[in-house]
Amino acid sequence: MDHSALVELVSADLSQSVSKMLVEMGSEDGQRFAKKALVEFSQQALSGAPRVGSMDISTFTDGERYALAQASAIVLATIQADASKPQ
Repeated sequence: MDHSALVELVSADLSQSVSKMLVEMGSEDGQRFAKKALVEFSQQALSGAPRVGSMDISTFTDGERYALAQASAIVLATIQADASKPQ
């Protein structure tokens, strides 16, 4: 799988998870929790951790780990943009 496809796939999965959090926890608490989780997700992926959340990434290449972190950053930026929109 190429880098762009992996970023897109992981971004979609993370977006779905974040949406679920927002519904279950409410907008404010969900956003706060999601932001923290996305930052941790990125840090773990880039640090060489064998697991990120429930995913076993022990065999991932550095490029694949970077794609996970990049996907997390995209979702985090989307949350930030949504939160800053006037309601």
